[in-house]
Amino acid sequence: MKRFAHRQHIVSVLVLILAITAWLPRAQGAGSLPITPLLAGATLIIASVASAEQGAHEQAPSPPQVLLIGDSICGAGIWSMSIIAGVAGEGDAVLSVPQVRALAGTDHWAVYPHNPVLRCGASGEWDAGALGSMTVLKVGELFHMYYEAWGVRGNSAMDYNTLQIGHATSRDGVHWTKDPANPVLPKGTGKDWDRDGTWDPFVLYEDGVFEMWYGGGPDGNSGWGYAVSHDGSHFQKNGRLPSPWADLNHAEDDHVVHDKPSGRHFMYYWDRKHEPMGLFRAQSATETDFDFAHAEPIRIEGLKHPAMYKFAHVIQSNGKWHMFFAEFVRPGCKGCHTGYATSSDGLHWTAQNTNLLVGQDGEVLKVADDLWLMYYGPDGYFDQKGCDIRLAVFRGKPENLATNK
Repeated sequence: MKRFAHRQHIVSVLVLILAITAWLPRAQGAGSLPITPLLAGATLIIASVASAEQGAHEQAPSPPQVLLIGDSICGAGIWSMSIIAGVAGEGDAVLSVPQVRALAGTDHWAVYPHNPVLRCGASGEWDAGALGSMTVLKVGELFHMYYEAWGVRGNSAMDYNTLQIGHATSRDGVHWTKDPANPVLPKGTGKDWDRDGTWDPFVLYEDGVFEMWYGGGPDGNSGWGYAVSHDGSHFQKNGRLPSPWADLNHAEDDHVVHDKPSGRHFMYYWDRKHEPMGLFRAQSATETDFDFAHAEPIRIEGLKHPAMYKFAHVIQSNGKWHMFFAEFVRPGCKGCHTGYATSSDGLHWTAQNTNLLVGQDGEVLKVADDLWLMYYGPDGYFDQKGCDIRLAVFRGKPENLATNK
C-alpha cells in the first residue's frame, strides 16, 4: 500500500510537470519565471518522492504540495498556479451552500481566507491595471459579476481612458471564471460619447434581460449610459440616459433599485461637485428617465457631518431598505470601514454599524434569508494599481449587526 501511495505521488508530480510545460510559454511571454529553476524544482520533487519509495518501512510522506507563487500585485505579468496532489487548485472547486455557510461569521462578516476571488490580468491584458466597482447578481444557479477594469493604472490621467467593463461567472459565488468575451462593455470608438472609457457598472436582471447602467466618458464630460443583454455577455448599448440632466460630469458609483410597490426606479449615486455631502438619489418611472434635476440629497443620521460617505449599495429585503457604505478618504480610501444603515422609505437613513469590515466599495448579495455575500476592494486600494476583488460572508440578519441598539 505504501508503494502504491508513493507511485500516486509520482503520477501527481508528472501531472505537475505537464502543467508547467503547457504554462511556461505563456509565462515566459509575460516576462515571468525562468524555465530552468522551475524544471529543477520539479526534478527535486521527483527525486524526493522516489527516495521515499525506497524506504518501504518508513512512514509514508505527505502528498506533494507544489506552489508556484507569482507576484500578489495585479498587472505584474507573473501568473500563479497551485497543484496539490495532482488536483487543480481552488479555481476548479465548487462549494455547496452548506460549505459557503461554513465560511460565514454569525456576529461579524468573515473574510474569505483565500482572497482575492478575482484578480486583474497579466501585463498587457485589457484588465491588467486594477479592478473595482463590482456588481453581483444570481440568475438561476449562476452568479454573475460585472466590474470595471483598468488596462493601465499608474499616475497618468490618461489611465482613465483604459477603463472598460468586464464579466465573470461562478457556480458558488466564491470561485470565479472571467468571461472569454471580455470586455463585455468596451469603451466606444470614433465619436461615441463613451469612447474615453466605460466604468461603474450596475446590473439588474428582470424579465429575461440583463439591464446595465454605467458611466462613460472622461472626467468633466461624462454621463450615464444604459445597455441590455439577453445572455449576460453580449450587450447592446442604448446611448446616454435621455434626461437632459443625465450628463452630470462629476458623478460616479451608480446603484439602481427597482421598487416594485411604487413601480419606480431609484438611482443612488455620488456627485463630486457637492462634496463632502455628495450622496444623492434620483428617481424615474422607467429604466432611463431619471430626474437628476430634482435629485434628493441623502444624509445618514448618526454619522458625523459633513463627511464623505459614498459607495452606497442599497437593497430591499423583508420590507426594509438596507444600505452598505463607507466613509471616503483620498487617496485610495486607506482605513475606510464599510458601514451599514437602514431606512423605511429609501430616503431617510439611520446608521446601524460603521465598522462591518476594513475595506471599500462593498457590494452585497443576499443568497438566502440568512446568507449574505459581500464583495469589496482591499484597504487603501481604491482606484489604485493592483486593486483586486475580495469576499466576506455573513450568516444571519444584517440588522443583528447593529451597534446602536
